[in-house]
Amino acid sequence: MARNAESDEPEGADEFGLPRPQQYEGPYFDVRDYLGEAYAEAKSLEEAIEMRGADAFAQEVDPADFLEEASPDETRLGIAELWAESTWHEGASSRDVERERAVAAIQEGDILEVQRCPTEQSGYGYVFILTDGTVLPYTPFHDYDDQFFRRAIDGCRDGERLVCRVRSVVCHGGDHDVPVDSDFCWRVYSCKVTVVRRR
Repeated sequence: MARNAESDEPEGADEFGLPRPQQYEGPYFDVRDYLGEAYAEAKSLEEAIEMRGADAFAQEVDPADFLEEASPDETRLGIAELWAESTWHEGASSRDVERERAVAAIQEGDILEVQRCPTEQSGYGYVFILTDGTVLPYTPFHDYDDQFFRRAIDGCRDGERLVCRVRSVVCHGGDHDVPVDSDFCWRVYSCKVTVVRRR
């Protein structure tokens, strides 16, 4: 990675060596959208979430996903998105730099494992860990990602593991850009993964 001539930090990094955030320009979704016409055929909220997840998968999947040779010990289950957030108020609360560094280090091709855990550790009942056992502060990005992971975990038999292969990572955020709260700063590290069941 290139470095600035006047600094020891990687080019595009801030004073902590963390990535400078991109402006978020993606879609916005409100839970009330589930009451709209797009989900009129859904008989329950669970079904509406599943429909939204299917639409998201169709937009994310690439023809190359079907061309890659899969390991005989793996079954591809789908694509999901994870995220970790960091927020602070300038002058009032501290930025959690170590939390950000944990996810900023994740790169395309990295392997994460999904493991069940007590709800006291994570309200989702599962966590994402590195191969060295490090627990990452990721959670599922959308409600349909959580639905997908819960079903995938429940579908694992004895001797099978749920594994995520990182497809892409990005950092969005802003400093002092919320009109009603000018001291508010935020970062969102999102990570798209291919999920497989491994024996």
